[in-house]
Amino acid sequence: MEALNFRSLIIFSAFLRVLLIVYGEWQDTHMEVRYTDVDYLVFSDAAALVVAGKSSYKRSTYRYSPLIAYILAPNSFIHRSWGKFLFSASDLLVGYFIRSILKLRGVPENLSIYSVIVWLFNPFTFTIGTRGNCEPIICAIILWVILCIMRGNIFQGDVWYGLVVHMRIYPIIYAIPIILILDPNHYRPGDNSSVLCVVFLSVATNTTMEQNEAQMGRQALLQIMNHADPSFRGQIQPPWILLNSTAVWSLD
Repeated sequence: MEALNFRSLIIFSAFLRVLLIVYGEWQDTHMEVRYTDVDYLVFSDAAALVVAGKSSYKRSTYRYSPLIAYILAPNSFIHRSWGKFLFSASDLLVGYFIRSILKLRGVPENLSIYSVIVWLFNPFTFTIGTRGNCEPIICAIILWVILCIMRGNIFQGDVWYGLVVHMRIYPIIYAIPIILILDPNHYRPGDNSSVLCVVFLSVATNTTMEQNEAQMGRQALLQIMNHADPSFRGQIQPPWILLNSTAVWSLD
């Protein structure tokens, strides 16, 4: 019965998210205020560039991992809402991982179900994915890293942690807590798994962004200038002028 209740929660929350995605398409078409997150439009444009064989960073203001553009490539040839369904599915996966983690911690099933409900039916969380924000994927990977560590799969957790930090930089703040909770039976001095994590992160970052880092940096600085307080722009302008110089900005 408990498993059936959890399954019913997943089905109902999935139906809710599909309904919101369909409604979002209608609102985008018929109303002045769009339901879709503006970042999703940036993701879609970057994905279209990738499908065309171009760099995702040719889309101005795209400052994310190129992996996001690649996983949203089906936006161009399946449906423009592909990414929303993908992000919403990741949101459901977060609910599943929450239950799995709590079960490993010995939390009673009823309390686990309530915890899943708090996530799946929180208006803040279910609108994020359905509007086209990629954060549910990041949340799902972080929880998967925790599950890997709890199950003793340290190497697998290292690889996924390197991937999630590559996709979004802020999960780096979890590095110290993860190191502190590692079980000595699984993590021993001289273990190469953490080294491999750093290598994976470095290779993933360098190979995908090396050719585009200058353009991305200039776009990021330009965006800061456009949105910065006027009193702050004066401090940004000198480096912007310097970086915009052809002689300095050359990648050769």
